[in-house]
Amino acid sequence: MDRHNLQLVIWAVGATLLLGFSRIIPHPPNFTPILAVAVFIPFLTNSWKTAVPITLGAMFIGDLYWGLHSYMAWTYAAVVLSSILALNVKLLTSSILAPVLFFIVTNFGVWTSGYYGYTIEGLIACYIAAIPFFHMTLLGTLVYTGAFFAIYKYTKKKLLFG
Repeated sequence: MDRHNLQLVIWAVGATLLLGFSRIIPHPPNFTPILAVAVFIPFLTNSWKTAVPITLGAMFIGDLYWGLHSYMAWTYAAVVLSSILALNVKLLTSSILAPVLFFIVTNFGVWTSGYYGYTIEGLIACYIAAIPFFHMTLLGTLVYTGAFFAIYKYTKKKLLFG
């Protein structure tokens, strides 16, 4: 492995660990940088495949701490879909759509457990029960994406203009 690739691997592992710990340290509920990273890395690299191992690795670190759960496949799928979506829309748009997509996919997964019943009324009840958690996911994604974008622009300017 050449020096450049080794640096990329070290950066990716470090980012994954840092992002994973961001789910563990005290923070407002659902206010994490996970979805922001899922949409920002494709913005930087023009590849969703770069974002997936970092975001899913971070999710797994948090899940090892908080506990593995039966909805992990739905949660991880929502993060992957958010990264794929980010390639096809503008950064701000993907920062809004990713939490919406996450809300739809993960709560559909909850509904499939049967807790709310396998009816349209149960599906609606499941989504209604999740509404109080949505705003922090949206806000966290917007705030962190904005911070990443500001750092990116500042760094780019400093590198170009010294």
